[in-house]
Amino acid sequence: MMPGREVGILRKKKIGVLCAKVPFIRGGAELHVGSLVSQLNIRGFDAELITIPYKWYPEYSLYDSMLAWRMLDFSNGSDMEKDLLIPTKFPSYGVKHDNKIAWVIHQFRQVYDLYESTYGYAALPEGERIRNNVMKYDNITLSECKKIFSNSKTVEERTKRYNGLDCEALYHPPSLVGKYYSESYSDYILSVGRLDKLKRNDLLIRSMCYCDSKIKAIIAGRGYEMQRLKQLAEEYGVAERIKFLGYVPDEKLLELYANAFAVFFAPVDEDYGYITLEAFLSHKPVITATDSGGVLEFVEDDANGYICEPKSEAIGNRINELYHSRRKCKEFGEMGYMAVKDISWDHVIDLLTESIR
Repeated sequence: MMPGREVGILRKKKIGVLCAKVPFIRGGAELHVGSLVSQLNIRGFDAELITIPYKWYPEYSLYDSMLAWRMLDFSNGSDMEKDLLIPTKFPSYGVKHDNKIAWVIHQFRQVYDLYESTYGYAALPEGERIRNNVMKYDNITLSECKKIFSNSKTVEERTKRYNGLDCEALYHPPSLVGKYYSESYSDYILSVGRLDKLKRNDLLIRSMCYCDSKIKAIIAGRGYEMQRLKQLAEEYGVAERIKFLGYVPDEKLLELYANAFAVFFAPVDEDYGYITLEAFLSHKPVITATDSGGVLEFVEDDANGYICEPKSEAIGNRINELYHSRRKCKEFGEMGYMAVKDISWDHVIDLLTESIR
């Protein structure tokens, strides 16, 4: 250190990025917060990811998770003092701090938009009680934030509808931004991501019955639905045309995107969906559904992909159209790329750290 220079001038601003974590599960949210921490550090902040193991069942475990975040002390003068806290997933925004800027990427959707669905809590005897407690928690803890951002307009609208709180959609690029490329439009449609019911890979499997027999599907990702999906492929007689890869490393994932003729991504009311951006940055069209939420903020029907009713025959017909027209695949893929190419971390970091700059 140069003579006379004050230590305080050299101190980096400390930022805690908060994320509840289900042990041994790594998906889009984990990629999201990991990239945020990296991008903050690249720009000269002292950022660190802070997690607490999360369990949403049984009921008392859910409340324990909420209470754990509420009891953390990051206030000025404490050993864990931070200049800024950025909570992300429920229930991490329960933490107390004078400068709390939320970037909501996941609420407890089982008591919100999914409440009355087969995925929600309405049918549980304790469902209404859990819903009231979670919503009260969210209303109080999010209201404490100086500013609330969301990762998409879908989440922004949900927060306004259910919690009466204003927030601002803030898009960010996928973790491998700058590495995506396009090589060919081969004979397979690609599906990427965690294998659970909300992602609806069963729709893709059923749709293969309506596709040209030359068309193959590659499903990359792990999850508890793996065995059921394999059985479904056998039942529908399409198992030989569907390849389940499980986990794939980044280099292989980039290659899969680069050589697919299209990407299937039709989840139920997705909050954001990296897969859409990854497909478009790879110049590939996306086939999605009318109820797929955040995906629809980027996919434009018959322009950079297809938006179908969530029915296997409708999806199968659109898969066929793209397979039999590589020219359309290329045109749609280029339009998709143009729609997302300017989404950057610079804008995200500027807005999230405005209060400490």
